Amino acid sequence: MSAMWILSLLQKRPSDLTIRLGRIIFGLLLIWSLYYNLVYNTSAIDTIDKNFFWTDLDSNIVEYIKYFFIWVWIIPVIVGLTNTCVLKKKYVRIGQIVFWIMLFYIANQIIPADPDALDVDVLIWFMWVLPLVAWITWKCITSNCIKYAEKITKIRV
Repeated sequence: MSAMWILSLLQKRPSDLTIRLGRIIFGLLLIWSLYYNLVYNTSAIDTIDKNFFWTDLDSNIVEYIKYFFIWVWIIPVIVGLTNTCVLKKKYVRIGQIVFWIMLFYIANQIIPADPDALDVDVLIWFMWVLPLVAWITWKCITSNCIKYAEKITKIRV
């Protein structure tokens, strides 16, 4: 693969079906992998760092943070399934960058029991690239959401 092939791929806008399926698969994969590694498989993985934004936390609050990290990814799944527009294009882009920052932070907080083994933190390290590319290229907004809540006036002469 050459760099020109990657650039030509980024120039194309994917179809709405591809964007919707991508959101659904992205959300479900994150929900499943985070649930499995943070809740179900707690013996094989250390808990999220108790030092959250430089403050010591109680173990109950850490559990709430884990479930928040898991269930925030239901948003892309619901938006992908229903094809609804929730926000303007500008705010969707801000949401993409917030998702990117959240994935980056989650990947830093998960400390696997075996540092040499592949774990969910590696998956999240790879998946945070997707919201970053979506934010940079503006390409992952469906066609009915591009003009959402914009007032379009035609001036005829």
